[in-house]
Amino acid sequence: MLSGVETRRAVRLTATQWGGRRWLLGVPGFAPVAGRMPGHGRCPVALPVSERIWKMWRARDLAAMSTLTAGATFFGIGLATGATGLAVFGLLVAIAAVAYRTRSHHDFWVTCTLRPENSTILVEPTHQRFDDEARKLFTRTVH
Repeated sequence: MLSGVETRRAVRLTATQWGGRRWLLGVPGFAPVAGRMPGHGRCPVALPVSERIWKMWRARDLAAMSTLTAGATFFGIGLATGATGLAVFGLLVAIAAVAYRTRSHHDFWVTCTLRPENSTILVEPTHQRFDDEARKLFTRTVH
């Protein structure tokens, strides 16, 4: 999908109807909320992806979400105990984690945007050979 190498596996994602900036779909929790807003839809999608790209994305995503969890924990403990410094530190860590995850999603992963007006799903960014790999995956699943 991103690397142009032949793939043998697919990942399941959800295409979200969204007309705004693509990078917003990388903010943790934004895509599910956007897909549930009135007038917006969602659709499950299977995309071909190489093992190398999938592992790189999962590592980045895990790092970002773990850091976000740690930041939220520090923030909560700081609020509960009255430790303002810890709460501020936790908030800064959480903000940095959200920024990292959003940037990683934008630079190293894809967004799937549902376009119901013409019954298509826009996947971006992709390698030029993506259409061929997607077609092969579809053919293998149908037969």
